[in-house]
Amino acid sequence: MWGAGLLNGLRITLRNMLRGPITVKYPHEKVELPERARWAVEPTFFEDGSPRCTACLTCVRVCPDHILSLDVETREDKSKRIVRFGYEIGACMMCGLCVEACPFDAIEMGHDYELAVTDPAELRRTLLADVDAASAAKHREEKAKASGEAGEGSDA
Repeated sequence: MWGAGLLNGLRITLRNMLRGPITVKYPHEKVELPERARWAVEPTFFEDGSPRCTACLTCVRVCPDHILSLDVETREDKSKRIVRFGYEIGACMMCGLCVEACPFDAIEMGHDYELAVTDPAELRRTLLADVDAASAAKHREEKAKASGEAGEGSDA
């Protein structure tokens, strides 16, 4: 009984000794992170470069840390303009709830993991500023275009 535990411990130790190093020389070598790794929030854009955000405030309401801020200006013709879409990266716990809640896929979790800064003011980022918010019609148009391309590809 006592000898079996000792042999099992030696087996595990030997296996770990033979596996080789698993560390990297960080600044010079970088680890390729999995696709599902979550880091800072980033806005997404249409192919023409305009933001996908409709200023619906869903992401702001669902954020448990209250680190997203969206200042919106509604015009007389009921269109919206995003004055400032702010993000406090220093307080974000990178949970991804804002990304999951967004009905228009207007934000995503980025893959940049080098987020250290020397100035605390840089921990507050402006994701979007002084841009027109996307309309629901533009999203329907984009969705129809995407489903049309998918339908053409399945015929072949």
